[in-house]
Amino acid sequence: MYPSATWCLRRRRLLPNLGLLAAASGLLTACGSTPAPGTDADAAAVPAPASASASPSAMPAPACPESGILVRPGTAEAAMGLRVMSVELVNCGAESPYTVNGYPTVRVLDGDREVLDIDVRHGASSVALLDQFDKGPQPVTLKRGEKAVAKLVWRNTVTISSEPAANGRHLTVTPAAGSDEQTVPANVDLGNTGKLGVSAWAADPYGRGANPVPTLTTTPTVGAAARP
Repeated sequence: MYPSATWCLRRRRLLPNLGLLAAASGLLTACGSTPAPGTDADAAAVPAPASASASPSAMPAPACPESGILVRPGTAEAAMGLRVMSVELVNCGAESPYTVNGYPTVRVLDGDREVLDIDVRHGASSVALLDQFDKGPQPVTLKRGEKAVAKLVWRNTVTISSEPAANGRHLTVTPAAGSDEQTVPANVDLGNTGKLGVSAWAADPYGRGANPVPTLTTTPTVGAAARP
């Protein structure tokens, strides 16, 4: 049912010239031309049922490389300018148990996959004092379907306004000496602190396996040799 012309005229006179425009917009809209019942305009006033929108497409799971050992991004947390991200090492196809002991070699790449000049150090002390961040190297043996976790920590603080902030878009990770370097997507907003802390590999603290386990396939190795 639409308001009468007389009612609309009175409402226009009563509305102030300034303020309350948002509240009045619905009333003034209703005072436009009145569609005849049964017309297309009348039907258009009734919202059509919303169709189920497609959910955002999830990133496809990385394929298991020929070596049977996969590096992939894990969880990420942020608070008060401090960032902590994990990377996972998955035995996705090696029939024999795979043992890793020590720190991964990590490099940060920009959007063009150029290496950024970042000071990567073992542990978190160069960035922040974090309990339980790094317990030091210890052997972790992964059966097929199991994973190990290493953590990265950095600050996104901009301390020198004249210097551009460093924004990493990929990481290259070499799990251990002699293993293949692998590239994973990552958002590493380092500000211009230029420091990144890395923990040693550790067993998954939650006791979870790599779920789902990637499918074994032939995947070319991306990236150059790791920096010592």
